[in-house]
Parts: sequence; structure tokens; C-alpha cells
Amino acid sequence: MITWLAALLLTAAVGPPPAATPTAPGACPVPEGPVRARTVLADGTAVVARDGALQLADRLVTACDGLPDPFPISVAAFEGELWVGFRAAGLYRFDGHSFSRAEGLPADAVRALAAGPDALWIGTGKSGLWRLSRDGALARFDHRVLGQQEVSALLLDRKGDLQVGAGMYGWWRVRRNKATRIQRNIYVGCFAAMHGKAVPLSPGPECDLGAATSASGLPSSHVAALTWHRGRLYVGTFDRGLAVQGADGRFAGVAGAPPFVNALVSDGDTLWIGTAKGLWRARGDAAPQATPLGLPSEHITGLAVAPDGTLWLATGQGLAAREPGGRVRVLGVAAGLPSRLVYAVAVAEDGAVWAGTAGGAARFGSEGVRVYTQVSGALTHDWVNALLPDGDDGGVLAGTYDAGVVRLTPDGHGVPLAGLEHLWVNPGGLTRIGSGALAVATLGDGLAIVNADGGRLVRGLPSDDVTSVVPAAEGLWVGTRGGLVRIGFATAGPASRRPGGPFGVRNGVVSGADLRPPRPTGGAAACPDRSRAPDSGPRPAVSDATRPCDSVAPP
Repeated sequence: MITWLAALLLTAAVGPPPAATPTAPGACPVPEGPVRARTVLADGTAVVARDGALQLADRLVTACDGLPDPFPISVAAFEGELWVGFRAAGLYRFDGHSFSRAEGLPADAVRALAAGPDALWIGTGKSGLWRLSRDGALARFDHRVLGQQEVSALLLDRKGDLQVGAGMYGWWRVRRNKATRIQRNIYVGCFAAMHGKAVPLSPGPECDLGAATSASGLPSSHVAALTWHRGRLYVGTFDRGLAVQGADGRFAGVAGAPPFVNALVSDGDTLWIGTAKGLWRARGDAAPQATPLGLPSEHITGLAVAPDGTLWLATGQGLAAREPGGRVRVLGVAAGLPSRLVYAVAVAEDGAVWAGTAGGAARFGSEGVRVYTQVSGALTHDWVNALLPDGDDGGVLAGTYDAGVVRLTPDGHGVPLAGLEHLWVNPGGLTRIGSGALAVATLGDGLAIVNADGGRLVRGLPSDDVTSVVPAAEGLWVGTRGGLVRIGFATAGPASRRPGGPFGVRNGVVSGADLRPPRPTGGAAACPDRSRAPDSGPRPAVSDATRPCDSVAPP
């Protein structure tokens, strides 16, 4: 197994100076996700449901404290107890110490809760409206629409009427167990009580409850990309642009930066920013500026800089190159790409340019184009969305959805990393760390740390959907869909930012890690929204069920 991993510790959440943060193995980071719901208990305790945690006054309850699901999305106080609805785990009662599941509900998201004097009303994502009585009896509301369809919002008004947002089926009122439609052609994201009346509001800013109190200054918990630039850590977020870390450890938003950041790459004094709306460039201390390229698709999912200064871009309509002089060219299917949907790009040690696509990988070298697919025997899955240069032989590591990591060589061969076959590797999810070890950012399984001898899944992160990793002087920065954390390995020495040597091949497979936990059962089977995917193409299905919070102790 990995000997240096014995010192792997979760050392700091994003926030105040890290020295004050607990360093015990298994310690959970402080999540800073957006607020999903609020309520107040009878004793005046304010309760906040936020991505990664349930907050009761100053107390945080996370996965390491038994939180059944990383995403609590609804809360209500009923019969003197706190009830919590989750995105995938259903409905639970929390007594201040442990969670108890409310049996009888379908495996579905609990989108909304409304507590009355006699019942707790429960709105689900696709299984209709339910009623939990004071005696514990649970029953589905008997109605052809409200009993079967999505419930997007609930409010119990001061008259005792239940206001119901039924998704695309409009706004309804339930009075004495009789449902009446109030308005068609409206999608209610939430209700506001104004002057004693319920006012339906559309999803969006009006329903936004804001971010949880941020100790770090990070503008959003949905981290999409990380990079070092001019000695400082830059964080690209999905919805709130770009942030940079200051000398005090806090982050500040970069003025003028675009939202929907997918990729970052540092090139001397220039920071390139790839977004869902095109390419941006920040030079020196100047604010980022849009850099129009006239591409068939402005959705950029990956960036790489070649030694000659050419900027390569993975886009939703091919592989693009911006030369130092400004000339732009686009390589599509006609040029040899197995698919126009390009998710990843990398420049290998021999100067060849690799592209990862929805239909396989392609290598553009001096001798021509070579394609790698399942049919050719090189890949275990054709959906390649992460590439990492691997050794001076010109090889790369290719991360796939649903089939782990494969080492590809210039001669057309591919060898899978043993033990990683079940992993769904996220875009940009392969990073060299430490003494040639590999960090694998996954969708749903947390962070995998491996070298030629073995590895370990790191859990207890703000989210098991890990989006990006960069090495640091004393460990790693790990970006997730639920926040940013720092992980340290004290005995590994300074992390190398240069590609290490290739993984060793033993008996036809690349020696890797024994990372085969059982797949979770139950919960919703819907794949989390892949916000960084190109313009079109299929979306994989993956379980979003709750996993236990594993200790970050040595394997």
C-alpha cells in the first residue's frame, strides 16, 4: 500500500488560518454550500440546511456526525422535533444526537416540508404529496395530480390552508383535504408570505436563500477548477466566477471574471479561463477580458498550453488551437477525432497533442493521427474526459466515465489501472502529486489517491463529487461540488508539479490500487447535473446514494 499515505490527514477546511483547524484523521471540513432551507425550533434555535451540513445555531452536523446524505434540502419543526428532507436519502427525524428514517416514503427527494398543528406535509421530487399525522401514520395525498407528481414548494398559511407548488402543474391550495388549482402555467420555486397572503415565486434569485456564512470569502461552494498562477491559488466556480487566495488564507472574488468556469491554466503572466460561454484571459493584475475566437462552440471544457505557446482548447464542437500569433484552427471529426464532443486535452512529453472525447481518444503527433477506442482494444470505455501526461515515452493517463483510468501509449496500446475500473472520473480529474502518485477526482466516490503499489479512497469531503485537485507545498487542495478543502501528507515532502514516471506494467495491467468498495444501493439513481459537460451528448446515470464518512486514516 502507499506508505506515505499513512500521514494523510484532513488538515484544513477553507477558512481562517489553517493552523487553528483540527488535524485529527477523519475530521470533517467546514462546508460553505448554499442555504437550501431554514426553520426555527420551539426553543428559538435557528436551523439551516446547507450543502454538506445541517447547522443548528453554531453547531454543524456533517457526514462525520451521521448526516445521512450530503444534501439536506428541506427542514421543519413538528411535534417538538426536527425533520429533515434530503435530496436522495428521504425523510429523517433528528433528536439532536442521531437520525431516524421515516419509513414508508418512496426512494425520492424530499423537496419541501410544511408543519401544521396536526400533520407534517411532505413534498417529494416525483412521488407527490404525503401527510405524516401526529400518531405517526404516513399516507399519500389522494389526488390525481398532487398525489402523483412533483411537489416543488409548500407553505402553510395563517388560515391553515396548504399552498402547493406542483412543478409544471401549477399552483394549488389544499383546504380540509380538498385540492383546488389556483393558477396554471406557473412553476412555483418557493412561496413568500406577504401581508398574510401566500405569493408564489419562480425559481431563481427570488427563492435564493443565500450562501451559508463563509469563513473563507469563497463566493461559491461549487468549485469547478483550480490552478496555481503567479504563486497564488485561483479557484474557478460553477456559478460565481473566479476567486483568488490572499496572504491571510481568505479568498476574494476576481472583479470582472465570468461565471460558469470549467477550466483554468497558467501561462507565464497570463491566466487562461475556459467557460461555458467562451475563453477569457487575465494578464498580470488586470481584470479578465473575453477573448473571442469565433469557434463553432464557445463551451470550453479543457485547456492545455504547448511548449511553443499554442493554447489548446477542448470544446463542444471539436479541438481548437490558438497559436501565439492569434491564428485559430479547429480540428473536428474530419481531422481524425472520434467524436466532436471533446472533454479533455493534454500535451504529452513528446509534444503530441491528445484529445479525450465522447467517442474515444485521439493522439495528434508528427506521424499523424491515432485513435483509441473500445473497438481498437485500447480503452475500457469510449467516454474519455480526463487526460494527464505520463512519462517521457509520450504516454498519457486517460480517465473515463464508469471505467476508471487507462494508460495509453503512442503505439496505440492501452492498459487499465487495476482496481480503478468502477470509478467515474470527472473532467480534469487526474493530477500528479507527491513522488509520482496519482490523485483521481471522481463523481460519487470521493478522491482516490494511488501509486504503483496501492491506494485509498478519501472520504469525509464536503461532497463525494470531486471536481479538481492541485498539489500544494504540504499536500493538496481538493475542489468539490460542495466546497474546497486542503489535505496534507506530512511525510511526502513537497508535491511535484511535473509529470512523474509512468505507472509500471505487471502481467498486462498497470499496478494500481484495490479500490473496489461495494456500489451503494437505494436512493435516487439520477446523475448529478454535469454542469461542465459540453453542449450536448448523453449523460451517464450514477447512484447519488449516501456513503458513510470514512476516516482519512492510513489504509
